[in-house]
Amino acid sequence: MINMNELYEASMNRVVDYIQANLNEELSLKQLSEVACYSKFHFNRIFSDYMGESVYQYIKRLRLEKSAALLQGNLNVSITDVALVCGFENPSSFAKSFKNHFKMTATEWRNKSAGYSVYESTPVQIERDGFSINRGSPVWTYHLVNAIWQVAIEDIRPLTFAYLRKTGPYHDDEILYGRLYTRLLRWAAARELINEETIEWHIYHDDPNITEDKNLRVMVGIPVMNSVAPSGSVGISKISGGKFAVCRFLLKRDEFAGAWSWIFSEWLINSGYEWDDRESFERCHGKKIINGNHFFDVDICIPVKAV
Repeated sequence: MINMNELYEASMNRVVDYIQANLNEELSLKQLSEVACYSKFHFNRIFSDYMGESVYQYIKRLRLEKSAALLQGNLNVSITDVALVCGFENPSSFAKSFKNHFKMTATEWRNKSAGYSVYESTPVQIERDGFSINRGSPVWTYHLVNAIWQVAIEDIRPLTFAYLRKTGPYHDDEILYGRLYTRLLRWAAARELINEETIEWHIYHDDPNITEDKNLRVMVGIPVMNSVAPSGSVGISKISGGKFAVCRFLLKRDEFAGAWSWIFSEWLINSGYEWDDRESFERCHGKKIINGNHFFDVDICIPVKAV
C-alpha cells in the first residue's frame, strides 16, 4: 500500500535539498513544483502544510539567515557581495528585507558581530609550542584542565549520504538522534548498506544563534555509494567536500553546544581561517564510559578557507 505521508516527505526532501543547493539562484514556483513532481497549486499547498511557511517565505528566510552568517563570519566581504551571493536581486531589496527580519541594518549586524563574539565559552590559551604541522596540515593543541583538544585542517572528499531530516529543536536531545539513527540503520541494513565501520553523521545547515529553534534543520546520515536511490522518508544528498577544521571531543550530553561555541569563538577567530559557506557536521564514533561517566566520541567539522 502506498504511504502518502512518505510520498509527501520524499518530495519535500527533494525540494528542500534543491533549494539548499541553489539558494543563490532564481527559484520559481514552477521550477520547484517540477522538482516535487506536483502541479504548482498542489505543491504550494503541500509545502505550506509540511514546512509551516510558504515557499516564498521559506526561501527568503534562508537567504536572510545565510546572509547574517556570512556578515558575521566573513568580515572582508562587502555587504553588496553578500546580498548578491545570497540570491537577492539588488542591495536595496536586501537592505529592506534584512532590517525587517533582524530589526537592525546589515551594517549594524556586522558591527555587532565584529565587536564581540556571539558565542560564549571559557577562554582557553594555546601554548607557544601548541602549533605544529602534521603530514603537511596545521594542528593546534589546546591544554585544558581535564583534557587536551587538537584542531586539525582536514581535506574531506565529497561524499553521498543517506539521511533522515528533522526540523525543530534538537539541542541535547539524545532520544531524538537515537530514534532517527535507528530508523536509518534499519533502512540501510535491509539494503546491505552498513557494516561494522559505518559511523553516524549529523549534518547542520543553520546557526542556532541566528535561526529560531523551531526552524533548525539537522540531518542524521550515513555515507553510501553514489548509486543508492532515495526511498520513502530517507533522502539522498551530498557533502561538497573541501577543507574543514576538525576537532575530536569526548562530550557529555549537555556539552555539545559549548564545544561548538569554543571552536568558533576560541579557535576560528585566531586561526588565520574564516568560516566557509558549506555544510558543518559531526562524525560520531560511538559512546565511551570513563570513570562511570558516559561520553560521546565525536568529531566536530566546520568548513573553512584562508582569510
